[in-house]
Formats: sequence, C-alpha cells, structure tokens
Amino acid sequence: MPHAHRQGPTRRAPEFSAYRCLLGSGKAAASELPWRDWWALGPTMAVATAAAVLAALGGALWLAARRFAGSGVQRLRGGGYPGLMHGKTVLITGANSGLGRATAAELVRLGARVIMGCRDRARAEEAAGQLRRELRQDAECGPEPGVGGAGELIVRELDLASLRSVRAFCQEMLQEEPRLDVLINNAGIFQCPYMKTEDGFEMQFGVNHLGHFLLTNLLLGLLKSSAPSRIVVVSSKLYKYGDINFDDLNSEQSYNKSFCYSRSKLANILFTRELARRLEGTNVTVNVLHPGIVRTNLGRHIHIPLLVRPLFNLVSWAFFKTPVEGAQTSIYLASSPEVEGVSGRYFGDCKEEELLPKAVDESVARKLWDISEVMVGLLK
Repeated sequence: MPHAHRQGPTRRAPEFSAYRCLLGSGKAAASELPWRDWWALGPTMAVATAAAVLAALGGALWLAARRFAGSGVQRLRGGGYPGLMHGKTVLITGANSGLGRATAAELVRLGARVIMGCRDRARAEEAAGQLRRELRQDAECGPEPGVGGAGELIVRELDLASLRSVRAFCQEMLQEEPRLDVLINNAGIFQCPYMKTEDGFEMQFGVNHLGHFLLTNLLLGLLKSSAPSRIVVVSSKLYKYGDINFDDLNSEQSYNKSFCYSRSKLANILFTRELARRLEGTNVTVNVLHPGIVRTNLGRHIHIPLLVRPLFNLVSWAFFKTPVEGAQTSIYLASSPEVEGVSGRYFGDCKEEELLPKAVDESVARKLWDISEVMVGLLK
C-alpha cells in the first residue's frame, strides 16, 4: 500500500509538525526535526519511533538477503524453458492483477494461450494490453530477440459472484474453445464485510468456493477431452483456522470475516481432494497450493490505521512475497513435468506439504461436494 507524500501545512506547534512527519504527511526527514520536537511527543512516541527505525534497518537487511536468495529459487523451481507451454490453452480466473496477472505473464512467456477470466472486463483489457507491451519489450531486449515463442492473451468476462455469469462464460468456452489444458482457480475475495452474491450466498464462500466449484464442473468435459490436463486451485495457509459448519455454510447465524475466509480456503482443499478422487483414471489431475503472504490488492477490505501504514508498508516490502514470487507454485503446478500425473496434493513453494487432519477428512469432503452441487444447481 504505497503512501503518497505531500507537503504539510505551515507549522503551528512543534507537536503538530513532528506528528505529521511521523504519519508520512510531510516532506521533512525525521532527522531534520529539532530535538525539542521529539521530546514534545513524549516517551511513547519516542519508543514507537525507535521501533520503526529498528524495523526499517532490519527489514532492509532481510529484504536484501531474501531477494538475493529468492531469485535463484524462482528460476530453479518455478521457471521453465521457452516453448514449454506452446500449443496449450490455460484459463486463469482473476488474472488482471496480483497473483493471477503474474501467473498469466509467465505462462504466456512459456508459450501458452492464456484466457483471462475476469469480473471487470475494462480492467482486464487494460492489464492484458500492459502485459502484451511488456512481452514485446522482453522479445526485443532479450538475448535472442524474437526467439522464445510467447503465447497469446485473451480476455473474457467472468463474475464468480454470479452463477448466471459462470454458466454464460462456460457456455462460451465450450462453443469457442476446442481444448482446455490447464484451469487455474485463482480469483478470490479476502475478509470483506458481510455481503451476499447475486444468488444469495455469503460472498467469500460464494466466490472462493461455490463459483469455482460450478466453473470447474461445467468445464470438466472439455478438460477430459484435452487430457492430459491439469486443474490448479489456489488456497491459503489460513485454512488452518477454518471449519466447515454444515448448519451455517451461508453465515446467516453469525459472521466473522476472518473465519469465513479461512472456511472458504478449507473448502478449496476439500474440493480438490474429492475432485482428485473422482478424476482417477481420467488423466486429469488437480492439486491445491498456498502462495504464502503476498503483496497484492487482496487485502483491500482490511483497514490499517493511518499512523501504522508507513510501518506496515515497510514490513510488507521486507517480508511479503512479490506477486511474481507468490505465483511460482501456480506456474510450477501448471507447467512443470515434475508433477505430471500427481494429483490431490497440497503444495507450497513448489514442494508438497502436509495437511491438517480436518483438510483430509473424506467424509466431510464428500458431504461438502454433495451440498455444493445442490447450492449451485447442478443437482435439484
């Protein structure tokens, strides 16, 4: 969350000027303030300032170390050679920003034909145009200009908060696309205030689970006819704090935005495992992943106090992954020969990880599947 700096008003008192500087509103550096201004802030602010300075130094060192080490991991694990995805069609939901955009960019570089399924068509077209320009620049400035066989970007409108939109999107896909090699269920909404989808579902459960559940089921025939094909589901480590309450899946009795997000991410994992069981012998695989903590606009519904924002921005830059780093496991599961034939597994940082018992409960997974079929209208 970048913070815009602007010139503060004329100083009326030392306390006011120094306080504005700490908020990041003034252009004067902290070191330029007279000592009396600092003492006027009192011991509490002095301690907070010292903590911020220490965090800045530690964060900068950590960021430098992580960038140095992380770039090698990215190339070794998530990367691939040009042309690896040539001739393959990939659908990515929520591909206009964050993880989805980074995933789309890399898969196009690998030669894939990427369909961006996005709610806001105008924003998606803008993102696609920017990506095309970046790809042209890469081709012109690379070690072998014109070599690499970058793929293609297509934008299609898809609102996962509307089952009507999902059905219309899938109907268009089945009519116009002869094959679908990879489906990446990436889009999501995070800790929003209580609201409902067009069909009356709690928004996080409706978008993160039910919308993708219907989308995947309606495209299974195309995926099977394109086999070997892959489904990649983006979940979160926060699944650990969720539970599936079959008596209140729609959160009408009580709503906690953090818990409901975790519930939807647990549902993603249970869906993946049950789908993997149902797809045995079809040569269609499905795996689920967590991307880690990533700097994206997913947290737009989280309120961060003005005073804390500069420190939060510093911490996020130092400790959070970039979208490109966070997308590496999605890219790996979509493209790497290493996971060919692997299905029903949970990955983080391009490696398989263990799940908590509640995420591998087969009876809960089957019950959730059955109820989800009814909720989205696949079964009456």
